[in-house]
Amino acid sequence: MLKLKLDFNDRQLQAKLRKIIFKNGRLKCPHCGSFIIRKVKSEKRYYCKRCRKKFSVLSSSWLKNIKIPLAQFTVLLQLWLKGYGVAEANELTKLSIPTIRKYYGLFRLNIVKTVDFKAENNVQVDEAYFGRFQKAGNYYHGWQTYPTPLKTCVAGIGCPATGLLATKVILGPKGKKIRKFINEKVSNDICVYSDGSYIYTKLRERYRHISQTHDLGFENAYFIESCWSWMKRKLFKQYHHFHQKNAKKYVSELTWRFNTRKESKNVFDYIKTSL
Repeated sequence: MLKLKLDFNDRQLQAKLRKIIFKNGRLKCPHCGSFIIRKVKSEKRYYCKRCRKKFSVLSSSWLKNIKIPLAQFTVLLQLWLKGYGVAEANELTKLSIPTIRKYYGLFRLNIVKTVDFKAENNVQVDEAYFGRFQKAGNYYHGWQTYPTPLKTCVAGIGCPATGLLATKVILGPKGKKIRKFINEKVSNDICVYSDGSYIYTKLRERYRHISQTHDLGFENAYFIESCWSWMKRKLFKQYHHFHQKNAKKYVSELTWRFNTRKESKNVFDYIKTSL
């Protein structure tokens, strides 16, 4: 169980964030850049004597959208970094589910960064399908009559040597788009492993391509298969599913989580890198 008690109160957290946002904690007007600042105690804000505009410590960053106490915000960010689902965060923080979804989206927008993909020796390519789980019909209730949203195709390139993964959401015809994605990420001197799908047959024109069907064990693509398994477990635990219109946001978050899975999840480090 994650400890929700922090060593800082709201005032101490604001002082810590002040040092992160401003160099050495020295206040600077976000509007004109002046250092001639005075504090407005009644409003808990600051006033610039040059441009005569008011601002707060967080108004010059994406943290200005915070409407909950800083201590509660820090706990919520820690829960998101640890992979806690919306329902679990609701039980632990007592915040409403719409509020948690809003802040999870804010974290996804500002904290998730693209990790540079580096390929060494060989890579493994494959495609997976994400989306809603389709409920199967049965003998007693008959087949379902309501439409099921189509699953989203995601192309992936995994490198076992570096432990990194590159993904891209593919909408529409898959063949040319997936091959173009592989050409952008992988150099010609890298060996490419794949399954026996028709999508990858033309890769041998540019790469040393080795294909193997699933019925023979698919031995040379265990890494990419484990990547899909890891991402789908994380998705189901934290969000359950996503729609096609939000596919790029969620896939980028899952890819970032996989590539940073060995990093320590320090809240203030991620806030610092996001500013």
